[in-house]
Amino acid sequence: MALDPLLLEILVCPEDKQPLWYLPEEESLLNLRLGCRYPVRDGIPVLLVDEREELDEVERARLAAEVERSGVLTGRPADRS
Repeated sequence: MALDPLLLEILVCPEDKQPLWYLPEEESLLNLRLGCRYPVRDGIPVLLVDEREELDEVERARLAAEVERSGVLTGRPADRS
């Protein structure tokens, strides 16, 4: 289930208050700055620091390449992330 584009425009990381990358195929919202991702369960973003997954270097690099390849973002211009 895809997230509403209007919702994606306002979602930010609860820790650094910056935009998140939405990866629908991964069912997650990604913060490359902090190296973590937040799950999306049943179409609902779970933006709780205790629920986030810390990424190891390999996974972080893989997801960064995916973001760059696909150009997916929260709906904000890439220069704001």
